[in-house]
Amino acid sequence: MLESLAFTFGTREILKKFIAEHPDRKLVLLANSAGDDEGLQLLDVSGQPSLFKAGLNYQTQLHQGASDWQGFYHFSYFKFDHDTADVFDAKINRLAASVPPHGMRAMYVLTKEKDAGSYLLLTIWNDSQDYLLWRDTPAFEPLKIYATSANHFHSASYHRVSASETK
Repeated sequence: MLESLAFTFGTREILKKFIAEHPDRKLVLLANSAGDDEGLQLLDVSGQPSLFKAGLNYQTQLHQGASDWQGFYHFSYFKFDHDTADVFDAKINRLAASVPPHGMRAMYVLTKEKDAGSYLLLTIWNDSQDYLLWRDTPAFEPLKIYATSANHFHSASYHRVSASETK
């Protein structure tokens, strides 16, 4: 299991240069769902100490599914107090113990390296349609209550791009 995940954001040129300078790392380049050059993200899925200065370093608490880093990515960020985190952990463990929703390739539950109350739920899907369909199923209901401003919730969707595809 991948123990840690780090990521950063940048322009096409900066991220392409970083990828070229670190051929020993397993790096995944993502573009936001809007497909613009402003929304590029680079994941370091090597499990090695982060080379990024952004401070977006997470520890894996739970992983279910594939480890091939292919598909449609949905990131959900939360900030929990201790009690809420315990309840969330129990619900996400039940979800992980059940049959994965149709089209879900992988699920990662991560906590920020220097702030255990900051959670990232990363789900990877065959495509965006599978994710959107899941959001309307009873299986998603236990998680819906966490998608509020009280939990500092925000989310973003991405798809993988190749460094050679970039301009």
